[in-house]
Order: sequence, then C-alpha cells, then structure tokens
Amino acid sequence: MKIFNQINVRLFVAVSMLLMPASCSLSDTNVNPNASTEVSVSAVLTGAEVSLGFNLGVNAGLVANIYIQQASGANGDAASFDNYTSSIQYFNQTWRGFYGDVLDELKIVKTAAAQQKLPYYSGIARILSTYSYGTLTDLFGDIPYKESLYGNNITNPAYDKQQDIYKALQEQLDSAILDLSVPATDNQGALPAADDVIYGGNVERWKSLAYTLKARYAIHLSKINSTDAAQQVLKALYDGTRYRGIADNSADALVVFGAATTNANPFYQQNTNRPGWIGLGASFVNLLNGNEVTDAATKPEGPLVDPRRAYFATTYPAGSNTYRGSAPGVPGAFSVIGSFYGTATSPVIISSFSEAKFLEAEARWRINPADPLVKTAFDAAIRSSFSRVVSNPADPYATPDKQTAYITAKTTLSGVAATDLNTLITQKYIALFLQPEAWSDYRRTGYPALPLAKNATSVANPNGQIPRRIPYPQNEQSLNRNTPGGSGYQTPALWWDK
Repeated sequence: MKIFNQINVRLFVAVSMLLMPASCSLSDTNVNPNASTEVSVSAVLTGAEVSLGFNLGVNAGLVANIYIQQASGANGDAASFDNYTSSIQYFNQTWRGFYGDVLDELKIVKTAAAQQKLPYYSGIARILSTYSYGTLTDLFGDIPYKESLYGNNITNPAYDKQQDIYKALQEQLDSAILDLSVPATDNQGALPAADDVIYGGNVERWKSLAYTLKARYAIHLSKINSTDAAQQVLKALYDGTRYRGIADNSADALVVFGAATTNANPFYQQNTNRPGWIGLGASFVNLLNGNEVTDAATKPEGPLVDPRRAYFATTYPAGSNTYRGSAPGVPGAFSVIGSFYGTATSPVIISSFSEAKFLEAEARWRINPADPLVKTAFDAAIRSSFSRVVSNPADPYATPDKQTAYITAKTTLSGVAATDLNTLITQKYIALFLQPEAWSDYRRTGYPALPLAKNATSVANPNGQIPRRIPYPQNEQSLNRNTPGGSGYQTPALWWDK
C-alpha cells in the first residue's frame, strides 16, 4: 500500500527513448546523439515540468517536511513517517518518480533539442535536470549520476560521490545559462512558450532561476567552508553590482495545477484521497501562533501571530479561531494544510524571490554580521513571502501594520552568532513551508531547534534523532548491486553534512 496518492498528473504520454551509448561525461550527461529527431520537445517538456511539481510536492516535500515537523504523519500509513519507522519500500516511489517520470523525460528533451538545434529547450531541460538530481542527492546522498538513465544498457549503474555531483550541478547550470543566452534566432524551430508551464518560455527568468539555484547549492556547503560558501552565493546572485537572481515574486518558479481531479495540486489530492493522514506539525504551528517550537501544542497564541497563519493552516476545531499542530511522533490530525497550498489549483514552488533573499541575507551575515545589507535582504525575504501568501486584506492578523510589526520584531539581529543564525533560518523555515529545501537548512545549521519525536528509535534510526538522510529504497537495494549498504536515517552522512 502506498502512503501517498500516486494519481498520474502528467499531461502527455512520454515518447519512448532509444537507448544511450555507453560513454558519458559527468559535465555533459545523458545526451544521446542517436535518438530519434521526431520527438516533440514541446509535449515532453510540459509533462516533465508537471511531473516535477507533483514529485517535488509529495514524494520529496511531504517526506522531508514531516521530518522537520512542518507537516505531520498524523494517521494511517503516514504515521510511520512521523517517527521514522516506515518501510524502505515507501521510498521506491520517490526514486522512481524523479528518475523515471522527470529525468527520463528531460533526457528526451535534451537529446531532441541538441539534434534540432533548440538551445532554449536544452537550457530549460538542463536546469530542471540539475534541480532533480540536486533534490535526489540531498535526500539520499550518493546516487547514480553518470550512469543513470541508460535503461537496459546499464542495469546496475554506479553511484557517484555527492562531492562530484555537486561540482557537476554547478557546471550544468553554467551550461544552461549559456544555452539561454544565445540570440533567439539561434533556435532552428519554435521557441518555448505556453508548453513551458513554469515560465512561459521567458528565458531571462530561467536564467534568474539558474543563478538562484547556483546560490542554493553553494550555501549547502556552509559546514565545509562557511566563508567560501557565502562568497559563492553572492557571486551567483550578483554580477558585480548587478543583481541576477530571482528578482521579484512575479519571477518565482512555480508549477500551478488545474482544477480537474487528475491534474490537481498534489497536497490537495493527498488530503482529498486520504483525509486525516497528513496534518501540520506542532513545531510549525507553534511558530505561526507566535510561540516557540518546543512549546506545548495547546499553548494559546502569543502576542505576535504570523500573518501567514490563516493561509498555511486551517483552524482547529473547524470554525474556531485557534490553530493546533500534532506533536512529533504522536498520531492525531488537528490543523491541516491551509488554502495557500491546499486547494486544487495551489502552486508547488521550485524556488522563489523570497528564497533568493534569504540566501543573500545569510551569505552577507556569514561574511560580515554587521553589514547593513543583511537586514535589507532579510526584510525583503519575509515581506515578499507575505506578499505572495497573504490575500485577505480583512485578516486582522495580516494588516500592513501587523506585517511591519512582525518584520521589525523577527528580523532583529543581536550580534550573538548562534542567536542570529537561529533567527535567520527559523524565518526561512516558515517561508519555505512544504519545500524540501527547509530540511537541507535544518541539517546544515541545526535550526530551528526542533524537539525529538516520540517512539522514533529503530534499527535504521538507533538514537531517535531527526533524520539526516533517507535510506536507499527497497527496489534499488534489491536490484542494483552497486547500491551502498547500511544506509539508514543518519548514516552514512551526506558529504556536505559531515
């Protein structure tokens, strides 16, 4: 039985691929010069983008965000995710969803785009492939990269070291930027347009996403070298003084779903098909209530309620004015995903202006905590999140005055390193609700300081700690002889998390 609803949301049937030749380089992976030139890159790109949104939301987002107590596995099979006791067979779908439903399709786009001389399609596919591999390696650690997606030609692909994969991610984003920087006339065919459901073919926005992702992968290395990671973030986001990351909310990278049952938002599908299985975590709702992550879930709201509360969460009991999350590891659904993410047409966010500004704020803080631009970027990150999420001007908790009061209080930096990093990352944790990136932030910083789940000790998680990785899936362990042995929720540690 699968924990999450696996309704197929793809809009087009994928075209079958020819098998790739055996040689491949790490910096230019999975482009097959022998594949058919009759592939419709337009149709396949659309399906790959929608599949990415679905898999990012359910097969990566909900799993990661249960671990860090934004969501909760409140009932049913989802309860095993709340205390890290789920069978490794549940991760088959995460693995298959990204490799089979997304990366295989993007490989078709890259191959056909190379043959048909469509650099804009190639650049888009490179960015989305990089994002998908980046998501997989941040979930599992070492993964097949160079030998992945070869079908029956390579049935036991080797695992690449995460350190090598991270180098390749940056290289692929650089290549994508070059593809997207050529004149439109270099494309010997139609340009991406409505078939690109993320940006509608706007190549400048695709480039801004690529630079923001370069900054994201740079900050992940903060435990390896804090100053260098921060410098690489700013180098990605700025060309000298010219800002080139995602520049405002209109340029956020979103997959927006439809109202029909078969293409609705994945969080909506989950709650519709398995009501009560997924709730919200007490740690997250406590923050929305203006309290601390470690407070009792029943504690009354504090004096400074988060203006996004009514959009991120539902009330509990229904019709009341109160909000309550589920304590980690304790079954029971209270508040659930609210209207911003929980309706049929809600978006799944790939990256955003808010994330870019959080990246900038942290990078500047790591280089010089006294830099006034730290607070400038920090304020912009929170305010842009409010602008995207808050939609009811009559909400008494979200008036302009309430928003300003919240920002004034929550962006104050004390000069104490641990306190200030907690302040920065906790606000990012709230703003990146239901995005797996928040788990990466937790693992590299330890913030917010979440309580341990009840009954979370198992063979795969012997000390009951919050997971730092996902065990390799059952199918991969059974069928690929190169799968590293002994993976659990803590070990082996990810390269950037040591």
